[in-house]
Amino acid sequence: MTLQKLEKLKFLILIVGLIGIIVLVKTFNLGKFFLPSILKETILSYGIIAPIIFIILYILATIFFIPGTPLTISGGLIFGKFVGTFYTIIGATIGATIAFSMSRYLGESFIEKLLKDKYKKLYQYDEKIKTNGLAVVLFLRLIPLFPFNGLNFALGLTKLKRRDFIIGTAIGIIPGSFALAFLGDSLANFSIWKIILASLFFISLIAIPFIYKKLKSKKSKIN
Repeated sequence: MTLQKLEKLKFLILIVGLIGIIVLVKTFNLGKFFLPSILKETILSYGIIAPIIFIILYILATIFFIPGTPLTISGGLIFGKFVGTFYTIIGATIGATIAFSMSRYLGESFIEKLLKDKYKKLYQYDEKIKTNGLAVVLFLRLIPLFPFNGLNFALGLTKLKRRDFIIGTAIGIIPGSFALAFLGDSLANFSIWKIILASLFFISLIAIPFIYKKLKSKKSKIN
């Protein structure tokens, strides 16, 4: 088998595998097992190793395209806002790195050759991400609008440095993780004002790109 055919085969395995994961999750509705009400009782039943179980579940959820929002809220609900945020960052970063590495091993070479041969402009952007990758990842992670699980696999197909991906992910998800863990902690204590505050904090993170775009538009009109 030639190198080119091997690269195509690896990329095909990646695509089929991702489709299979999505179909599996949707068919068996696996997301229902990650609801905060279910997770709290399940995780706490493991006693002293509860944090390890939570982190493992977060890693699996990240790889299998299960939304992390309920899990992050559960982290705050079970462990409190600060410790819950800490465990979330560990689980999400490890899971994201595994997904990134899988995608890179199976598809990066094929995509690089495809862009180089047929999509020169995109190839130039791909080259640039090697030098400013950390800033790109930080931006994508700080704004909760971008799909976390999908980005892990997508970024693995680029020339982004693994180090920049890991650091950018670990730092970039802190605000969003804290907002959701804070919400979970507030729900545990049933503090109305804290629930409102946590919700406003999370909404403000989502609103950042729209506010930035509006301010930039106003500035350009003035100039």
